[in-house]
Amino acid sequence: MLAALIFGVISVFAVSAAMSQENSQNEQSHKAHAATDVDVRYFQKKLELAKHDLQTALDANMNSKLSLLRLENQVAFAKKLLEQAGKHTDHDLHKSHLQPVKNDVILAEEQLDWAKKASAYLREDQIKRMALAAQLARLALERAEQPEITADPMQHLQWQIDRLRSELLSLQVEFERTRSGH
Repeated sequence: MLAALIFGVISVFAVSAAMSQENSQNEQSHKAHAATDVDVRYFQKKLELAKHDLQTALDANMNSKLSLLRLENQVAFAKKLLEQAGKHTDHDLHKSHLQPVKNDVILAEEQLDWAKKASAYLREDQIKRMALAAQLARLALERAEQPEITADPMQHLQWQIDRLRSELLSLQVEFERTRSGH
C-alpha cells in the first residue's frame, strides 16, 4: 500500500513536471511566434521604405549610379530579411550581407572600366583612385567569404563592424572631396 502511495505521488509529480515542461514549451513557441510576427511586420515596413526611397530617387532622375545601386541593395537586403523573418530556422544573414559587397565589386569595376574609356577627361589620380577602389572591393569580398567569418557569429559581427567603419570613412572622404570641389 505504501509502495502504491509512493508510486502515485511520484506519478503525480512526473505528470505535473511533464505538463509544466509542455506549458513552458508552448509558452516559448508562442513567444517565438509573436516575435516572428513583429519581425515580419518590421521587415515589411523596412522593405516598403526602401522601395519608396528607390522610387523617389528614380522619379528625381538621380544621376549617381552609386546612390542608385545602394538603394537597390537596400531593397534586396530588406526582401531577404523579410523572407528570413517568416522562417523558424537559423538565419544565415551573412549571405544577405555578402550581396552588397558583391555589388560593390561590380560597381567599382564598372567605374574603373568607364574611367579607362574616359581617361582623356579624367586626371591620372582619379583613375588610380578608381583602380585602388576596385582592388579594395575585390579584397573586401574575398575577406568576407573566409570560412572563419561565415562560420563564427563573433567573427561575422567583427566583420560587420569593420565594414561599417570602412563605409563611414568612405562617406567622410567623399563628403570632404565633394565639399572641397575635388
